[in-house]
Amino acid sequence: MKILLCEDQDQMRQLISRILLHQGYQVVEARDGEEALDYFYQTKFDLVIMDWMMPKISGLTAAKQMKQETTIKILMLTAKNLPNDEVEALVSGVDDYLAKPFHAEVLLARVAKLLGILGQTPNQKLVVVPDKQQVLFKDQEIKLSKKEYELLYYFYQNQALVLSREQILLAVWGMDNENDVRTVDSFVRILRDKFGKELIQTVYGRGYRFEIPEK
Repeated sequence: MKILLCEDQDQMRQLISRILLHQGYQVVEARDGEEALDYFYQTKFDLVIMDWMMPKISGLTAAKQMKQETTIKILMLTAKNLPNDEVEALVSGVDDYLAKPFHAEVLLARVAKLLGILGQTPNQKLVVVPDKQQVLFKDQEIKLSKKEYELLYYFYQNQALVLSREQILLAVWGMDNENDVRTVDSFVRILRDKFGKELIQTVYGRGYRFEIPEK
């Protein structure tokens, strides 16, 4: 997942960048609002972290322009910490606001929440983004049909549990479906073709177990 980090203070920008890189995020750094907009129009990002007070173009002005162009999530990170400052930023369209100084753990939690991966990190082999019904495997997005995603997400929610074919059929296809357990087997084969065989293990005589191996 790629983040545009806009911060004019070199030491602060480098510190935040290291924190994000350590978690597995890709980071592009901008030193002022003008440079931030240049990068924004050149590259697709998943999130923008924006300092408010920057040279050339302020972070708030740059954020407003970005929001006019796209629905990208923006975290305003700033030393302006009065209540009316936060209100002004949120009213302008930014999605979250974090005042300096801050704890790294809080920053990472805010980032993960905005990206829809709270409780996960890009360092994981498999990352699921429920809000977008998006799945990343080994840092690559895997395209899934609606039913393939629903099956994978059901497995993901029930990691390490042995699930019978009947359980899976009922949970994913519902009570009124006309399919039988062979449908489950067919979709498991499709997922194995896309993700390899390591995620979904057959437990003979009982069903399937889903586990994410370490990277």
